[in-house]
Amino acid sequence: MKRIIIVAGIVIVLLINLRPALASYPTDPSADIAWSGGTSTVADIQAAFNNARTQENAQLGKSIPLLMLPSQATWNAMSDGEKAFWLSNRERIDRGVLAMHSTEANVTSVAQYYAAYLLSHNTFSHNADGRSPWQRLYTNSAINACHDSLGVAENLAVFVTSGNSIPLPIERSIYMFMYVDAGSAWGHRHAILWYPYNDNSGPSDKEGFLGIGRAHGGPYQGPFSQPWNYAEIIVMNFFDPCASWNYGSTAFKTFLPLVIR
Repeated sequence: MKRIIIVAGIVIVLLINLRPALASYPTDPSADIAWSGGTSTVADIQAAFNNARTQENAQLGKSIPLLMLPSQATWNAMSDGEKAFWLSNRERIDRGVLAMHSTEANVTSVAQYYAAYLLSHNTFSHNADGRSPWQRLYTNSAINACHDSLGVAENLAVFVTSGNSIPLPIERSIYMFMYVDAGSAWGHRHAILWYPYNDNSGPSDKEGFLGIGRAHGGPYQGPFSQPWNYAEIIVMNFFDPCASWNYGSTAFKTFLPLVIR
């Protein structure tokens, strides 16, 4: 029988120093909420997220609205980054948190490099290439030249299986970060819902960029005790631009090539 295993990691700093700024931060669920139902269609994605929202509302006495995803054809035409951004921004907006601006080509390039690195080097951590997530971001000249300080930088997820494919790795990564994160003190969730972006550039109702990297292939062992036939690695990077950021340069560009082995 095929098995799928999921592992996640996160780097978050300065939470103690930022607590006063997080007074209006959305409340965390009181317990993990497992994915429910299928893993094939937009209807499955919507049902799983809406089940989680319904349970979170019951746990916390909230009234987070239900999601209405785009059509299957529209969803299929979206890139990995666009899917992750759509889901992440809905989670923010529906909890009263400032929307992020968009995916961003430079941030995506950094995330894609690292996803490919983790797969090709058969490893899984935030500093596997000898650099922190912030250091990787700052090696990009555009990011290094114009960034504000940000207390989060990266979420990581890896799925492995004895089979040859893993369904919905992007969608289930976002779900896991949001709803199955009690073991990480909801740190992945906090990164997605991060409150203190410095809203000093671009539209006044949006701030911050997202970059998604994805690499898949195998065999892969990484953090596990044995190698697996196939893995999906997701890297999610966050970036807060400085006041003079050129928003004409933020259009999403093609991913760097995946490393598949």
